[in-house]
Parts: sequence; structure tokens; C-alpha cells
Amino acid sequence: MNEHSQQDNDSKQSQESDSGKQENAQPEAADSTPIDTHAEKKDESPDLWVELEIHASSAEVTKRIDAHAERYAAKADIPGFRRGKVPADVIKERYRQLLIDEALNEVIESFVSERIRESQLQVVSRPELKDVQYEEGGDLQAKVRVEVLPEVSVPELDKVIVSIPADQLHIKPFDEEEQVNHFLEHNRRREAISDRPAASGDLVMLRHQALNLDNRRLSPRKSMQVQIAGEAPSEIPQLDAELIGRSIGDEVVFQREYPRDFARKPWAGKKIEHHVQIEAIHAMNKPELDSVFLKSIGFDSREAFLERLKQEYESQTQQARNDRIMAAIAEHLAELAAFPVPETLLQQEMMQALRQNPALLGIQDEKERTERISALKELAGRNIRFSLLIEAVKKQFSVKAEAEAVENKLREMAESAGVPLKEVRKYYAPAERRSQLVESLERERALEILREKVTIKEV
Repeated sequence: MNEHSQQDNDSKQSQESDSGKQENAQPEAADSTPIDTHAEKKDESPDLWVELEIHASSAEVTKRIDAHAERYAAKADIPGFRRGKVPADVIKERYRQLLIDEALNEVIESFVSERIRESQLQVVSRPELKDVQYEEGGDLQAKVRVEVLPEVSVPELDKVIVSIPADQLHIKPFDEEEQVNHFLEHNRRREAISDRPAASGDLVMLRHQALNLDNRRLSPRKSMQVQIAGEAPSEIPQLDAELIGRSIGDEVVFQREYPRDFARKPWAGKKIEHHVQIEAIHAMNKPELDSVFLKSIGFDSREAFLERLKQEYESQTQQARNDRIMAAIAEHLAELAAFPVPETLLQQEMMQALRQNPALLGIQDEKERTERISALKELAGRNIRFSLLIEAVKKQFSVKAEAEAVENKLREMAESAGVPLKEVRKYYAPAERRSQLVESLERERALEILREKVTIKEV
């Protein structure tokens, strides 16, 4: 909170020269404070800022100045006085402005905290000090504003209809051959080879250095592994083409020019010469579904493996369908919501989103960058609205995770992870983790309520 007061600065120089000799003291909690207050919500506009006005008597401010002076006097070390024996009047004279600022700040913070509690305001922003009027010996008048959560009304869920294209909800029947092949493809086994050059599908172990041709700086040599034509692209464009046909021990040198918005910042807008030495080549062989392979992944028979494969497929596809339904419900309800989104929450959501997508800020085309950030902001607003709606659903339907539900969840996690229940209980024993688990369970129940009450129409 900013601190302001309309005082001359006669004591500032002595304050600065001696401030290093005094210790910071935490302001004491305010007693029953003779402060006249009232809060006014700006109903005439959709903004969510509440303005708080404060009027404190001169006696109240003086009392706090005296209290701070006494506290500093007990600790101050000032030439000419024994430590802890400095008269309070000397402290007031030397540190006049500091004492006034601390007293005003304490009065204002005490008021804000008290008013938030009394009015049960759901504040999402830091208090903003808008105006302070005070002359020494007089009353204090100030204005503070805070942003609060909007009033959220849950729509009549029984009347909400969400249309979703049928092809987005269709679950493809389990195809044993297809799923077995898919599983084996994702469980290829690495086999070192030395009698042929690298080919598509191989995993290549190499050492890499990058030379910046602009300043001739050479990066430290580092190890890399690249799967040629793999699903994950290499950070070096078209590296696959440089590796295919190369053998162990070969050194490859090639150049690349990178755009200014390239994801890897040291290379962005630069011409880089890459030095790559191949150290090993591994063939990624697709295994046979035989007893050796099955035992290596924990199955005694083909039948048991196929049964588990089918169960997991059906579970995953059903979960994917449910996720698509919930995404459609969330988008629909967020669009129905008429309440404004707090600026503070939107800024926080955008900052987090941009940290996760830093490349957006590096887009050189201003129009594209603006459009992408605008779309991200719209998505952030929709996510906030839906989260606030979930909280309103929890309140309307009295959603509460009882101890039994928490215990059942702990048992479920223990069984799923294959660890002792006591270890899971121990992990969630700290209050913060326990609270997060309870919040997660309550959110799950709120989502279930939405799914039960909202009508889904396949079109």
C-alpha cells in the first residue's frame, strides 16, 4: 500500500542519516479504533471495485505515533544517549516524518482489514490507496479501493441444453489388433548397432556444439539424443536429413539461419553453424508379443494382457468423451454468464498463460501477435468465469468433502499407485496438501452435478 502525507520534509536528512541505526518494529494490532467508515459499491457500472473511505480522529493518529515513538525509543542507538534510554520526544523530533507515515499506514491497513471482515468482502486485489489528506495534528481522511469477486448466479441447470457434434462423442469400439500394434509401437526396444549407418526410426546419440557466426562464440559441447523421424521434433530444424546415412564417429557440420521469433532465444535471428558428432546408433525394434516380453511388463499370459489393454482403452476413451462433454459445458456456461471478470484475476491468468507460452510475445507480425494474445485473453476470461461458476455450484448445492470421502480417495490413490495406504495418508497429512485434496474432491463433485443436470444433445 502506498503511503502519502501532506507534511514538510524538515526531518528527512536526519532521518536518512540515522535510519540504519534503528531496528524495524512490527506495528501492533489496533485496539477498538474510533474510525468513521463506509463502503460504497459502484453499482452504476460493471466494474468490481469497492471504494472505502476512512476518517480517523487526530487523537487516534497521535496515539499511534506515540506508540511507535516509544517502541523505537526502547531500541534506538543515538549518540549522547544510552541504548534503550532515548526519550520519546527525541525520537519524534529526529524521525518525525517516518513516525507519521507509519502511523497513517497502520490506521489505513487496520481499517481496510476490519472493513473487509465486517462486510465479508471477497477481495481479489491488493488494496489501492487513492487519496490521503492529513495535516499534523488534524484528522486523517483517505480513500482506498479493492476489487472484489462478482455476484455469481447459477443458471437453471435443468433447462440448459448443450449441443455437441455426434462425431466428437463417438467412441470407436475396441480393435484388438490395432491396439496391440499401437502398444508395441510405443514400447519399442533399444538395440545398439554398429554395422550400418543411421536410418529412419533409429535413436542417435550425438555430441553437439553451436557456433554463432555473428560473434564467433562457440557453445559448450553437450550430449543429445535424437530419434530420426520420431514424434518429437528436434530443436534443430531438418536435423534428421543430416543424420540419415551417417555412421558412428562421423562429424557433421551444417548451417541454419533462424527467424527472430525462434523459440530458442540464443539462436533467434542468428546464423548458426552446428557441429555434430555421432557417438552411437540404436535401432528401435518393435517387440514380439511373446512370453518373454509379457513377463518383462508384468503379465503371466496373453489373455491377462489383452484384458487389461481393453480395460484401459475403454477407460481412456470414456474419459476422453467425458472431457469433451465437460469442455463443451464449460464453454457454454461461460458464455451464458453475465457477470464481469475481475481485472486482477484476468491479469494473473494472462501472466501465467504468457509464461507458459513465451513465444507469443516474440511473434514479429504485430497483427498476428495481437490476435493470438486477444484469443488467449478471451480463453482466460472464459476459464475464470467457469471457475467462479463452479464455486457458485458448490455453494448452491452445499458441496462438502466429508472425512469419509477423503478417506475413500486416499484408499483409491493407494491402490492405483500400488503403495501402502499409510504412506498416502502421511503425504496428505500436512494442512496445505489436505486442503488441496478436499478442494479437488469438491470440484469433482461440482462437475458431476453439472454433468447430471445439464442436457447434452448430440447433433
